[in-house]
Amino acid sequence: MQLATYFASFAFSLFGNSIANVVLPVLVLVSTGEVLMAGLVALVSGASIFVFGLLSGPLIDRYDRRLVASAGDLVSAFSIGLLAAVGTFGQLSPAWFMISAFLSGIGDMPAWNAREAMIYGVQRHSRVALQTLVGVRETVSALAIVLGPTFAGLLMNFLDARAVLWVTAATSLAAGVLCLVAPKPYGRMDSSEGESSKIAYWSSFREGIAFLGKRENTVLRALTGLNVGSVALVSVLQSLLIPVFMTLNNAGESNGYALAAVGLGLLIGGVIYALAGTKLPAWPLTLGASLLNVAGLALLVQFYSVTYTIVMCFVFGLSSAAVGAATGVVSLQVTPDEMRGRFNGLQNSIALVIGPVGIFLTAWLISATSVASAGWALVIFWVVVNALFLVNKHVRRAVQESQQLDTPPSGGDPAASELAD
Repeated sequence: MQLATYFASFAFSLFGNSIANVVLPVLVLVSTGEVLMAGLVALVSGASIFVFGLLSGPLIDRYDRRLVASAGDLVSAFSIGLLAAVGTFGQLSPAWFMISAFLSGIGDMPAWNAREAMIYGVQRHSRVALQTLVGVRETVSALAIVLGPTFAGLLMNFLDARAVLWVTAATSLAAGVLCLVAPKPYGRMDSSEGESSKIAYWSSFREGIAFLGKRENTVLRALTGLNVGSVALVSVLQSLLIPVFMTLNNAGESNGYALAAVGLGLLIGGVIYALAGTKLPAWPLTLGASLLNVAGLALLVQFYSVTYTIVMCFVFGLSSAAVGAATGVVSLQVTPDEMRGRFNGLQNSIALVIGPVGIFLTAWLISATSVASAGWALVIFWVVVNALFLVNKHVRRAVQESQQLDTPPSGGDPAASELAD
């Protein structure tokens, strides 16, 4: 029963964020009538998340993680509840969206980071294997990512978008309360967790940059480029391009179904890869999945109809899962154990910046030209990113060798190491 409070809090938080990702872009577009405003709101939210995400590190390592996570959830609930109240009893304006976006950044990332870090306290208190707890948490995440947008779409079929915001605020409030009533040992840090979580952010950031810049880490640089490009692409699709198309076609509720289709594609693609991916040659699988992913995006941005777009979202998610799984294996094998935390942190930090910037630039492009032009610009961007990744001979060799390695190497690029010998 005590474990249930942790996972329920995790689920409510993700569920609420998934609903907000569907409702807020549509509400901004409908309320302001300006695509560029949606980009500005994303930029404010991204900047707030980046800054307060950094500041949350010392808090998480010093204070009760339950309290940090709960406080973050309550701030998030207030930011959405503020919009819901203004929309219900007054008139929403660009200023209100900016204020809410800034406040949500204050709460979202600290709550997320604190709840992630709590897993060690949960493991010590429950004595359940860490791998089991992480597996359950990832399953809960996958379900929330698929069910959240679907539920949002259903709600928007029957309720005004402003009313759906009350539901989103309630889920964040529930997440905060559940975190607060979780057992106290869940929030405590222990020396057995190691020093990685105590490393100062900027020191870790500099070390990650220095490591990535080493001559032998060609494959990691290529993987970082692909991952960061993928974050920018998905951010633009999820928070701008698909919502704009759905809003222009008076089908704002279908935005949720489209995002759910991407999530379902990712989920099914991951299962297929787990069952059959290891039995297929790694390089042909990676090449084929990448080409299918690019083709799927090119077909998706044609936006022929609402139903067509939802189907293509599923295809895009399916192929994205295969690419992500294949490259994820390579990334683990070429990254030394002692650098994985800092390398992942570096990628996450870059992603926090590149996503909102990509949304703003695409919003500006739509305002200056059209949705179709922005869609093709996105396709060209994705073609270039994939081409740079796939033509890299070191990447190809590393992917081919990924099936032959039983254990990850001590570090660096296996292709480069072979050349050095």
